[in-house]
Amino acid sequence: MSKDYRRASLARATPRRGKQGSSCLWSFLLGGMLGAFGVGLYWTQNPDAMQTPPASLPAKVERPAAAPPSFEFPDLLRDTEVDIAPPPPPPPAAPRPEPRTAVEPRTAVDSAQPAPVTAPAVPTSTTGKGFLVQVGSFRRASDAERLKAELALLGISSRVEVATIPSGETFHRVRTGPYADRAAVDKVRDLLKRNGKEAMTIPIK
Repeated sequence: MSKDYRRASLARATPRRGKQGSSCLWSFLLGGMLGAFGVGLYWTQNPDAMQTPPASLPAKVERPAAAPPSFEFPDLLRDTEVDIAPPPPPPPAAPRPEPRTAVEPRTAVDSAQPAPVTAPAVPTSTTGKGFLVQVGSFRRASDAERLKAELALLGISSRVEVATIPSGETFHRVRTGPYADRAAVDKVRDLLKRNGKEAMTIPIK
């Protein structure tokens, strides 16, 4: 009997706990709804409360004014000083070539003259007949005299004869002789040829 009584009491007590839990839940929901309604009513009455206050701007920092550059005029001149080298001396003037004296061509042109050879003894004509050897003929007497001096260095005696041809021109002829025969003439002409000089034989009439 005692067991049945205990079960019956437990059965009656259980429904009471369910009613108490549901009433607490409704009370919590009702309080939440009232709180939400109160907050909404406050926002409606005070709309400025929703605006976020603007962030404060940082104070503008003023930079100190740059100090003007300080310099001294002597320092500026010292920094900009430039070494100026003296100008190089002018080059020496080139020597002027000396003018060459024009030389008129000679009748007998001497090319490369070898060492002079002394003429051997040649027999000359004593009868006024024989042969003459003419070494050169020039319009200027100075040219004839120069050739005469060159023949003297070779040991050949010569003379300058002045002649005027039919055209009126005057020539200065360098001749040597007279020689008695052609053998003597050939010796003289051979000597002249070895020294680079041409000659012609002229018979005496």
